[in-house]
Amino acid sequence: MRNRHRFGRGKNSDCYRYAAAGLCAVTLATTAVNANAAALATPDERTQEAMVEAINDEYRARAFYAAVIEKFGNVRPFSNIVQAEDRHVQLWNNLFSKYGVPIPEDSFAGKVEAPDTLLAACQMGVEAEIANVKMYENFLGFIKEPDLRAAFTQLRHVSQNNHLRAFERCTGNPSGMGQPGGRGRGMGR
Repeated sequence: MRNRHRFGRGKNSDCYRYAAAGLCAVTLATTAVNANAAALATPDERTQEAMVEAINDEYRARAFYAAVIEKFGNVRPFSNIVQAEDRHVQLWNNLFSKYGVPIPEDSFAGKVEAPDTLLAACQMGVEAEIANVKMYENFLGFIKEPDLRAAFTQLRHVSQNNHLRAFERCTGNPSGMGQPGGRGRGMGR
């Protein structure tokens, strides 16, 4: 019964919270099969390396966005995207657990520095999201497991269509950016 509530409809469900990141379907598929994890074959070495690279990328991004927020305050898009990174890490934790693969430690928390300016941080965000899209496309060339393919496909979509666009807006009008608690899209309107 509890799982039906967690993954059902309504504001208290995980699906409601994950919907913004488009990860609900992947989370449902992962959770539904977790009980049968012992029966699953461990992914091949290359796939496991891709999983490790992906979660480390999420750790690194989360640490960078946290450093930017610590330096510049609760500024957009960093304040929004850092929350998405938390959801992405949770998605990977679920997939690692499902396949019985050890979850790598977060070695980036508190060890990444923010650049001198918010504009430089936004530019670094653009570069990181472009690199993410390429990384996911590379992984999709050899990943065979349907749920892992779904995760990489969804994360590629989020990087390309949500995060990249937010950081591009951030670089386009840095003088209007960074209003703590702002309600817009970081455009200073």
